[in-house]
Amino acid sequence: MGDLRLKAQELLKNRQNEKEFDNKIEDIAKEKRMKEQKEESKKIFTEKIQREIDEFQNKLLQAANHGKSLKIEILRLDTDGLLSWWDEREDKFINTRYTPIKSGIVTFIDDINFDFLTDDIIIDSTLQKLYNLIKDNDIYPQWGVTQNRDGKIETLYLEANPNISYKEKKDSLDREKSTTQRALVVQNYQQRVQPQEESGSKLEKVKNFFFIFLPLVYFSVMVLTILSKAVGLVSSSSNVSSFIEVGWPYFLIKDFSTVGELFIISLPLGILISLYFAYKKS
Repeated sequence: MGDLRLKAQELLKNRQNEKEFDNKIEDIAKEKRMKEQKEESKKIFTEKIQREIDEFQNKLLQAANHGKSLKIEILRLDTDGLLSWWDEREDKFINTRYTPIKSGIVTFIDDINFDFLTDDIIIDSTLQKLYNLIKDNDIYPQWGVTQNRDGKIETLYLEANPNISYKEKKDSLDREKSTTQRALVVQNYQQRVQPQEESGSKLEKVKNFFFIFLPLVYFSVMVLTILSKAVGLVSSSSNVSSFIEVGWPYFLIKDFSTVGELFIISLPLGILISLYFAYKKS
């Protein structure tokens, strides 16, 4: 029985090794095909952009003559084979298209503010030459996208509008960005400080409450006790020489029996009065 198990174990191990080897060979072949397709895609792209560079002047003037700005398609986004950040992270063999811009732009292009999308997204030298050509003519290269009827993004393009000066637009965007950054700094500071201020304010209110409450309790109970004694609410067998002698807390130490019943009445009333005024003032 042991020999059978060993034979089966050896056969299983050999087949698993063969499968792993075949998978590696297949992955190598896929990677090779992907690189070949990507190189071909890069060649097609660079040749297309070079033509746009060579014909830029004529195309710009023709578009202006028709009352339009010049739009140059850079990348089609409605096709398979594009690299995205998620695919790049997971190392999938699907990036068969050459991407002249950073992969994160492709992934999050639905949420991008195109006013602030500048040349720092470009990773292709030929595309950078086109971008520089536009801005060297003092035209702002504006990124944009086209969408189909369903709202799905189809292409990413560069727009050259002679009405928009590169220098003026860049200065305006820099000011806007600076203002936004300052606003964020102030907002973050306020978010950090506000809880501290609220905490400090609450603590201050508690302190004020007790500073007001304790003296009020003393005087209100003392006055109520004296008044109660004066109007004779409770008879006392002891002789009291002065109203001050029954003042609280004096009588707690010296002569509590004289005004004990009065104190039982004046204490809760005094606390209620003190709570009301202390809460109102704090």
